Amino acid sequence: MQAPILTTPRLRLRPHRMDDLDACVELWQDPVVTRHTSGRPLARQDVWTRLLRHPGHWALLGFGYWVAEERASGRFVGEVGLGRFKRDLLAGHPELDALPEAGWVTLPWAHGQGYAGEAVAAALGWRDANVPGRETFCLISPENTASLRLAARVGFTVTGEAGGPDDRVLLLTRQRG
Repeated sequence: MQAPILTTPRLRLRPHRMDDLDACVELWQDPVVTRHTSGRPLARQDVWTRLLRHPGHWALLGFGYWVAEERASGRFVGEVGLGRFKRDLLAGHPELDALPEAGWVTLPWAHGQGYAGEAVAAALGWRDANVPGRETFCLISPENTASLRLAARVGFTVTGEAGGPDDRVLLLTRQRG
């Protein structure tokens, strides 16, 4: 299975392509983006591995990540979707192992414009219609207030935390309606 194309009033969510590498490198090397995600800029080869991982999610799990781009210009906005990452950080939460994990990240030029909310709502709408099970979770740094506000708007609530002093994240869950 390949990621379906979703459209919103301003965005197109589409499958990743090999020629997205440079835009993805820009995203994952931006210090504003990585401050609350990876904690450090990612090397080009690590971004390449991430890019290759996305089609694998779709092929093996039937869900995954999309590239979000402006419909009018085709400009790369960021990435949004669902994953199953088998994070070491969640070793104490086996109940999450089979659940899709929602995530979103946008380039700084797109912050504050509602693009992330538009993309996340579309991805979760697709999830609710196409992925079995009622629950989805996400992990957000407690300092990432913008993502915490967005998560609350789309129905996530804080239900716990994971990690240690150096990598603490809030665990949020959402039940589909």
